[in-house]
Amino acid sequence: MRIGKARYLAPVAALVMVASACSGGGDDENDTEQAQEELAALPAQDLNPAPREDLEDGGDFVWAISGYYEQHNMAHTQGNLADVRRISAAVLPNAFRWDAEGLPEPIAEFVQDAQVSEDGLEVTYELNPDAVWSDGEPITSADYEAQYLTWSGEREGEFELGSTTGYELVEEFVEGDDEYSFTLVFSEPYAEWPSLFSPLYPAEYMEDEELFEEGYFNDYPVTAGPFGDVEFDATTERITVNRNEDWWGEPAKLDRIIFDSMAIDAAPTAFDNGEIDGFYLGYDAAGYELLRDREGNGAYFTRAVNHGHRFVSVNAGSPELEDVRVRQALALGINTNTLAEAALGPIEWPITGQVNRLLRSTQYGFEDNSGELGGYDPDRARELLDEAGWTLEEGAEYRTNEDGDTLTLTWVASDDFTLAQNEADIGREMLAEIGVEVDVQQVPGNALFPEYIVPGNYELATFVLVGSNPYAGDASGNYGGPVSGEGEDADWGNNLSFHSTPEINEMFGELQAATDPDRYAEIANELDAAIWEEVLTIPMFERPGLYVLDETLHNWGEFGLASGYVYEDIGWAAE
Repeated sequence: MRIGKARYLAPVAALVMVASACSGGGDDENDTEQAQEELAALPAQDLNPAPREDLEDGGDFVWAISGYYEQHNMAHTQGNLADVRRISAAVLPNAFRWDAEGLPEPIAEFVQDAQVSEDGLEVTYELNPDAVWSDGEPITSADYEAQYLTWSGEREGEFELGSTTGYELVEEFVEGDDEYSFTLVFSEPYAEWPSLFSPLYPAEYMEDEELFEEGYFNDYPVTAGPFGDVEFDATTERITVNRNEDWWGEPAKLDRIIFDSMAIDAAPTAFDNGEIDGFYLGYDAAGYELLRDREGNGAYFTRAVNHGHRFVSVNAGSPELEDVRVRQALALGINTNTLAEAALGPIEWPITGQVNRLLRSTQYGFEDNSGELGGYDPDRARELLDEAGWTLEEGAEYRTNEDGDTLTLTWVASDDFTLAQNEADIGREMLAEIGVEVDVQQVPGNALFPEYIVPGNYELATFVLVGSNPYAGDASGNYGGPVSGEGEDADWGNNLSFHSTPEINEMFGELQAATDPDRYAEIANELDAAIWEEVLTIPMFERPGLYVLDETLHNWGEFGLASGYVYEDIGWAAE
């Protein structure tokens, strides 16, 4: 059984860039202060908002996504991706949504009420009896119980799970007075309980191993949302969701949403040609230059704080990277300020040099915990490599150990993502300066995660984690574990660094139980610092909330801590 992350992996927008391995110039302190002020002035979200009554009924929205993925069971390791999340959220139940400040509220179409006991050990749900699956079956407590049993890891069988976070703390599932109510009894207070059951799948697809694996593979056999009747077209790599005429809530304004998978670098041109209606621009310098004159002239650019961060992932399970001193040397030998400046400068985005793996800059208690490891210090990096037994012989280009093995690391990058390729090339030059050889491998974009990152067939890679909710504890799958076994038999689930410590695991347990905001923030920052010390990842920057959409499209764009859209409210301005 494979278990792991609850945050969603998203390969993101492109950047054509050229950068050296040296740090940027100028008055760094003043520049940082100004950037922090600029970032603080950004709104929490930017969705080009409009009231429903100002939108027309009907129309299609062509939404560019970065990958055509086959597994759409988000409980499954291979389905736990941001693009899959965007599709599933339109057609499957979700128990809660969050506002711009990250405060939760139940989605009344599925959960009419949810109350937590004073001691935090019990949560009672009241379901909407009008909620039905597309096959006509009611959505009842049986569906919630089936998902709890599977996602908690308690169900017997081979289920390749994406995460047990939160579910494993449930001691008992207590039926209510009828099939539309139930109570979760937790072993300890779980402050992040609103994150559970988003999305929710029908019971039979959680109970049966074969249906779990294959039921939502290139298919959505059963749905329940403002959209449904999902069509997969492998030839055009498009996935279409159609308005659900049997939806019991506010009807969707759009007739269809067409998720169009394309090479990330191709999206700006596709938008300029009218082939798509909206996409994540991010830090695509070439795309920004192409489209910047269209802002306010047919195009709307969102500017807000995104709920994700970009980083170098470090596979500590690789024999070359098992020694923490080697990983720390990588952190000190890669100038993340250079990478951030190269990525964000051309799009005129504030560059603060600060990032936190668990808290966004808009969240209470946000701090930068990088310490010395967040700086660029190649001399110290060389010392650490010497201490770890990787020495540089006189006249040699790369370091070797006592057995004569060269310290060579594989850095994988998507072949349709210019930014990732450039990051790898720049990283290779930087690490060569400290005697580390890097073999850059360009791999197909759709294969990057399923064939390289998730199985651990890499040493270094750059990508993004995007939050599915505002809670930091959801990251326990990314940085904790193992979930089973020891040593070579350890199953790290979706911890893509394949390493953690007992202290990190214990702190995640404390974090999830913390109901006091000050204590919660304190633990989150302690955790981020501990992950820095182990160098499970090397954060570069918070992802910019820069989407581009047709200016007449509303209620779509950068959602920030809200972590998703109200799909039925997305629509086109009425003429």
